[in-house]
Amino acid sequence: MSALPLASPRPARSPEPRRHLEVAPTRAQRRARPRVLPAIVTISGIGVILLAQLLLSIVLADGAYTIAGLQTQQRDLLRQEQALTEELEVLSSTQNLTANAENLGMIASGNPVFLDLSTGAVSGNPTAAGGSLTGSSGNQIGNSLLSGATLVEPADEQASGSTGTPQANGASSQPGSSSPGTIPSPTTR
Repeated sequence: MSALPLASPRPARSPEPRRHLEVAPTRAQRRARPRVLPAIVTISGIGVILLAQLLLSIVLADGAYTIAGLQTQQRDLLRQEQALTEELEVLSSTQNLTANAENLGMIASGNPVFLDLSTGAVSGNPTAAGGSLTGSSGNQIGNSLLSGATLVEPADEQASGSTGTPQANGASSQPGSSSPGTIPSPTTR
């Protein structure tokens, strides 16, 4: 058979409880152990800081959109102001004022007369007014921006509702005036 010796069975040991030995930690080792409470406080602090930063950036972004909207509104209002200023300059032009004055019945005096207040003397040769502000010569400077501008109606014609003799767009009933919205200019050669 085999040359191996037969193993003898081991004697059965009685079950004894095994003792678990543990080295007792020193004070320094106990202090070196991580604590749960400081870790929770640290993580909570980081979370609060991140949340505050998120809320702050949301508030700043909202403020930036508000500022952008107000800047757009300001730009639009400045454009509107510039357009109204240009319209005011057109309406306050000499050509428009002259046409409105003639439409209201004013007549230009070709011969100015001056009064000296200290002596009470009149200088100049007074004659009856009868000229036109726009003149009768063909040398007129027109204002193309006034085309389509309406003239001021006299108060008595506004009340009665009649249009009378004054014509729209600066045309005058004076026989010497040549074209609407023009002022006299010197003849240059």
